[in-house]
Amino acid sequence: MPLFSPRKKKDGEDPARKEYVAAVAPEALEVREDSLAFPGGVLAPLSVRESGIPGTPNRPWTRIRPATFSGGGLPTLYSVAFKKEPPDAVRRGLRARRTIFDGFLQAAAERIGRRTTIAEQTVSRQLDIAESQIALGKPVYKATVLAGFFAPLEQGELALAARRAAESLLRAAGVVPQRLMYIPERALAHFQPGGQLFPGLDEATLLADELLPLLPRPERRVPPAEDAVFLGRHAGNGRDVYFSFSRGLDPSRPPPPHAISLVLGEPGSRKTTLMRWMMLQRLMQGNTIVSIDPEGENNALCRATGGKVVPAGVPEESDTCLLHPLQAESPDRMLLAARFLVSAIGGSAALSPGVTAALHDAVQRRWERRPNRPMSVADLVDSLASVPSPDAQAPMAWLRPYARGGLWDGFFDRPKALLEVKFEPGQWWNFDLSTLRPENRAVVHAVLTWFFYHAVTVGRQPMDIYIDESWRLLRSGPFADLLDELGRRARKRGVGIVLVTHLPEDLSRRATSLGMASTAFVGRMGVDDAHRLFRTMGISESEARARAQRVAQLPPGTFLVVPAGGRSALFPLSTVLPTEWLEFWRRLGATR
Repeated sequence: MPLFSPRKKKDGEDPARKEYVAAVAPEALEVREDSLAFPGGVLAPLSVRESGIPGTPNRPWTRIRPATFSGGGLPTLYSVAFKKEPPDAVRRGLRARRTIFDGFLQAAAERIGRRTTIAEQTVSRQLDIAESQIALGKPVYKATVLAGFFAPLEQGELALAARRAAESLLRAAGVVPQRLMYIPERALAHFQPGGQLFPGLDEATLLADELLPLLPRPERRVPPAEDAVFLGRHAGNGRDVYFSFSRGLDPSRPPPPHAISLVLGEPGSRKTTLMRWMMLQRLMQGNTIVSIDPEGENNALCRATGGKVVPAGVPEESDTCLLHPLQAESPDRMLLAARFLVSAIGGSAALSPGVTAALHDAVQRRWERRPNRPMSVADLVDSLASVPSPDAQAPMAWLRPYARGGLWDGFFDRPKALLEVKFEPGQWWNFDLSTLRPENRAVVHAVLTWFFYHAVTVGRQPMDIYIDESWRLLRSGPFADLLDELGRRARKRGVGIVLVTHLPEDLSRRATSLGMASTAFVGRMGVDDAHRLFRTMGISESEARARAQRVAQLPPGTFLVVPAGGRSALFPLSTVLPTEWLEFWRRLGATR
């Protein structure tokens, strides 16, 4: 039994219409009561009807905007067809309305003594004005407005929900929305190329100035910046949307104050897909990419593009460790590195005054013996052993398992290191945290902190940092503090930072990180979470409520873009990826 029933032909149809429908309408089409189902999606049509006298006060068209048919981020098409009416026909119609209206008022006054109301007097004056305007040559049009709301077949309820939202807005404006009950194929015949502009509906009569609100404003073309990446299309007007860490969404406007961007949304909103889309384009531009991957989902993609995967533990190669943390060009910097390493292993309380003094003596002794030479953890342990102080025993005990020959020497004390603070541009480093164990969590977080501090703050290396599931690291005190530090320095260092999370409340708790976010891409999430997010960004209460309702209805792959922390107009973005890239990801197992 086929999934879709063939479209039924109606007896007595016009042959030309039959030929047209047969040419443009697919046979695998299910005509439902008030919608159309195709093999790939659902179309929910809607028409707008209004009757009245041109120019009278009850004309609601000035209260309708193109945003009424936005569909909450869904693919939406609305069509307005105009037909200029002959002046004589309009004049005759107005005279007929005037005759009927005046006859009703006169009959009511003669038979029951009813006096005309203020509203009736206003309508009479407006009839005079409209008749005068037409006599002076003001054009009059008939208009048919049809809208179509689209959604994937398995998510057809989204299209119906978007139509219900548009119906509420239209009723509030004073017009009557119609769902084309039992004849939804009229919408298909209207939208298709060559379709009927006026498909037998009750057309509204409009004056020329009443047409303007129905027409979308002409959009200014926004050219991309030199370092911009293509994200997709504006879900409202269809223009291409580009994004640059340095220039934002529009290079003609002042640059964003900070280089931190947010990608938010519940699981399944395709925020990771958007992150990869940005990441790979920047990699193709020759930029250095550093990604933190809590689930190891980017490992295959990283290796396929020539990148390097950094494990959250000891590397598999017996002569390779994660990094050499004690390399420095001066004794004072070597002392800072030694203090950092001891505090990372032993905790922040480990650096007592006695321990700090012992580290100072050990580093000074080591530098005097071998100046300008790299120091290993084993060298630091040996140097501490020569310090005549009981405070040297504690750091020796903490460092000995990480020294060469210790149980955990694979972190710091092997001949080769995966991480270097100086590297060639155009490389991808993916930190795989999927194997992170609780006993190594503090050390691995310290490695990340050390790397970013020396690569960005000290080394001034330009790079893009992408942190997926960033809520995990935002709950780590040292790394969250480093993130704030990077955010302040990122723009001057040529660094772009993207935080991806489905838990925006973690960002709200750290107002510094969120306050420095210049751009946010908000995918589908709960109304309450979205409302708290927008309020934290400084958006007004009423607008935050409206935006939260809209975000809750976004389909996967559509994001509400909040430029510069909510200080500019928000707009829906529909992400667009080449099919070749998606197929490449699927072959690697990097996407569902």
